Amino acid sequence: MTVAEGAGLPVTVLLPDTVAEPIEIYEQSAALRMAIVERAGVGALSAKWDQPGLYILIDRHGTDGSWASYVGKAPAGIRARLLTHASHKDHWSRAVLIQRDTTHGFNSAQVAWLEGRVYDLLNAAEDAVLHNKNRPGDETLPAFERTALEASIEPIVRVLRLLGYNAAAPEDKLAPGPSAKTPTHHGVTLQQVMAAGLLTAGDQVISTNGAWPAQAHIDDTGNVVYQGTVHLTPSAAAQAVRGGATNGWDFWGVETPNGLVRLSTLRARYLEKKDAT
Repeated sequence: MTVAEGAGLPVTVLLPDTVAEPIEIYEQSAALRMAIVERAGVGALSAKWDQPGLYILIDRHGTDGSWASYVGKAPAGIRARLLTHASHKDHWSRAVLIQRDTTHGFNSAQVAWLEGRVYDLLNAAEDAVLHNKNRPGDETLPAFERTALEASIEPIVRVLRLLGYNAAAPEDKLAPGPSAKTPTHHGVTLQQVMAAGLLTAGDQVISTNGAWPAQAHIDDTGNVVYQGTVHLTPSAAAQAVRGGATNGWDFWGVETPNGLVRLSTLRARYLEKKDAT
């Protein structure tokens, strides 16, 4: 069947006859082939999953709504790696597999970079807990390749959401009290991200959603300026673009020499630095 969500491009979902077989998803805009496979069904993966890709091992939800996961790469092929994890990692119940649905597919450097990018995504998510002890990834990939690979992130987020795992970063929140005018996220503001050297006044921010292209910039007080209007939060600026509630920390990204980096990733890096001090 083919389904579409909002302004997103359609995906094709192939539903198997039994739960032991993987559900396959084909996403056209980023040329992705993905699969949802239960732990007991890893042995049913076909030979096409012997190609390079990455995977997310997902635990069952905790009683508090949290969910744990492990992000990994498989430069020599996903199927063999999943079979190993089925024998040696007992925490996960299902996996999401990601490959490029093209003649040549991903190469080892691309899947290594995507591994780190998906790690950043889940590390910034409100209810996600990562089993990875250290951030993986390959930062040697050229910037133009990173920009192309960034298109893979939104389809991955949507598939996780379809499964009941919210990978979006928390939205802006206002601190309680009548005098609270500064947008925060667990005590974090854009001003603090700037003070940590992770963001600079004048930085351009670009929409990470190809269906809603837009550019804005960060002013010297940590506001987001879009089409001449000052917005106190990234989400307010993103809402001005889309005309509806939007998580601006995920919507906006900053161009860096290493490619586009979402504000939610910068926020997660700030929190890591803060926890380390």
